[in-house]
This record gives sequence, C-alpha cells and structure tokens, in this order.
Amino acid sequence: MAKDIISCQEFSNLYTKYRGRFCSIARSYVRDNIIAEDIVDESFTNFWDNREQIRLTEIPEVYILQSIKNRCLNHLRDQTNHMRIHQQMQESAYKAMMMDINFLVHNNMGILFENEIRNIFVNRLRNCSELSRSIFISSRFQDLTYDEIAAKYNVSPRKVKREIQKMLEILRKELKDYL
Repeated sequence: MAKDIISCQEFSNLYTKYRGRFCSIARSYVRDNIIAEDIVDESFTNFWDNREQIRLTEIPEVYILQSIKNRCLNHLRDQTNHMRIHQQMQESAYKAMMMDINFLVHNNMGILFENEIRNIFVNRLRNCSELSRSIFISSRFQDLTYDEIAAKYNVSPRKVKREIQKMLEILRKELKDYL
C-alpha cells in the first residue's frame, strides 16, 4: 500500500479491517455511536473520493485516522459553540422572565388604568349631592375627623359617617373591576 493511488480492493480491505476500530476511537471522543459512525464513513468516503489528489507519504490508515481526528475535533467545536449559544439564549430568556416577574411584583397594575379610575372617581363625585361631596372630600383629602366635618357642615357626626360609608360603597361598586 505504499503506492501513490490505492486500488478498490485495497480500499475495501482497509475499510473492512479498520472501520470498527476507527468507530471506537471516534466514539470515545464524540460519545455518540451514530455520529462516530458518520464521521468514520465520511472520512473513508473523503479518502476514496480524493484518492487521486492525495499523495500518501504515510500508510492510508494513518491518513484516514488523522481525518477522523480532525472531524471529531470539528464536531466537538461545533457542539461547544452550539451549547454556548443555547446557554446564552437561555440566560437571555431567564433575564427577560425575571424582568417580567419583577415588573409584575413591584409595579401596581392600577397605574395602567389611572386615568380611567380618576375619571370614574371625578364623575361619581360630580353626580352626588353637594353635601356628600364636601363631606367625602373633607374626610379623604383634608384629613378632618368626623367631629370636625360635622361642625364644619352643621350636621351630626353620625350623618358624616353615613355619607362617607355611602360614598365608599358607591365607589367600590363603580371601581370593582379595578380593585
């Protein structure tokens, strides 16, 4: 087999003799039977297809084994790159999910509907009596006590309490979809 070009019979003998061993060697690197067999078969096929251009300075099995080693190395590099890219994609997806969770946990979704809530609140206050509106505003925005409100509008503290409760009940019903 020291000739420059290998014959079909010599190649067949080489393939039969070394394929199993070469598959074991490739499998030890790539850790997958099918991939190892593909690498070995591709190496043998490449050797056969290019036999006329290959000037052997060594025996053919050494040339094919070097080809197998290079293909295993390329496969492992490709796998490493694939895993790195996959890991980066997972990290990006994880960061995006954490941002979504953080947004949902720390942000009050009511802010998104702030204008709608404000409009409902303002319209409800406009549509109630002047006394009810004044009592509610004094209680909620001026921080007056029931007794102070009662004195201010010349009504009983009990009336103040009823007006505030009535207003809160109306607002709860109108804003039930937002609460």
